[in-house]
Amino acid sequence: MKRVLLIVLLSFNAYAAEVFWHDSYKEGAEEARLAHKPMLVFMSQSGCKSCEYMQDVVLTEEKVSAYINAHYIAIHLDIHGNDAPHGLQVPVTPVFHFLSEDGIESRESLIGGKTPPFFIKEIQLH
Repeated sequence: MKRVLLIVLLSFNAYAAEVFWHDSYKEGAEEARLAHKPMLVFMSQSGCKSCEYMQDVVLTEEKVSAYINAHYIAIHLDIHGNDAPHGLQVPVTPVFHFLSEDGIESRESLIGGKTPPFFIKEIQLH
C-alpha cells in the first residue's frame, strides 16, 4: 500500500511541475488579452540540447512551473514553423520572449540555457 501511495504522489508531483503551454501564438495571445496576463514565449527546435535541458530540467522545477502558470500565458513554439509575428522569429535557440498582454516586448529576451535559480529570478523580474 505504501508503494502505491508513493507512486501516486510522485505522479501528482510530476503533473504539478508542468507548464501549461500553448502551441499557437495566436491562441496564446488571445488568452493573454482576455486574462490580462503577460506572455512568455519559448522558442526552441528539435536537436537543441539547451532546449532539452530547459524543458526537462528547468521548466519542470515546481517553483518555476508554478510561477509561470500563475503569472504568464506560456507559449512554446518551434522556430521552423510557427504563427508568431516576424519580430519574434529567431535563428538560435532557446530564446524566451517576454511580452505584455497586447504583444509588445516588455523586456529584453532571454537567450540560451539557464539554471533553475537564475531562470526563476529572471521570470520574476517581469
